[in-house]
Amino acid sequence: MIVSDRWIWLHMPKCAGTATERLLQGAFGADPTVQFDPVGPDQPVIWHESLAERAARVPGFAPGGRAVIANIRRLPLWLLSRVHFEVQRYGAPAIVAREVLCSGRFRPVPKGVVKPLRRADDELGRFADGVTHWLRCEHLAQDMGAAFAMPVPPRAGHARVNATTLDYIKDPAFWFTQAEVDALYAANPLWARIEAQCYGGLLKLPGD
Repeated sequence: MIVSDRWIWLHMPKCAGTATERLLQGAFGADPTVQFDPVGPDQPVIWHESLAERAARVPGFAPGGRAVIANIRRLPLWLLSRVHFEVQRYGAPAIVAREVLCSGRFRPVPKGVVKPLRRADDELGRFADGVTHWLRCEHLAQDMGAAFAMPVPPRAGHARVNATTLDYIKDPAFWFTQAEVDALYAANPLWARIEAQCYGGLLKLPGD
């Protein structure tokens, strides 16, 4: 999370968060009114907190009329990134069956401890309440410029930082049919609603 007196930015995992944070560091890093959560192996893991989680940990914390900004990406692309990220970190325990993938679920394995399957909507639902502005990962420079009233070089939003290093095919048409993409959205209606609002519609595969 990054907090200023005008806005709060939420760091939802696997949505170009590290790239966004670096751009905000460049624009506001010297501004004493902007507070950046510490990030590092020896730091408390608080940078992925939601508004509710921060309020529970910090009494009195509230948006207080500030803009609340978070990133989002197309659901099939986010799901593939999240599943492969978990496999990259924890190996076989994070692998999910195809029917699980097609239902829009993944298996978190924090610190090597296998957890129950989790829907994409479960993850988005942690952050969505209170968000006033969404930044589309595929149009990051454009959306950041508008949301933060800051100049962002057009190519800056294309830099991949903290990307999943496991080599996998990123084309959703390799993994899903259009019917399966439609089922992903049906199984995650919150994500479908927000994505449709942000992008003007849901993902359609080439040829469909």
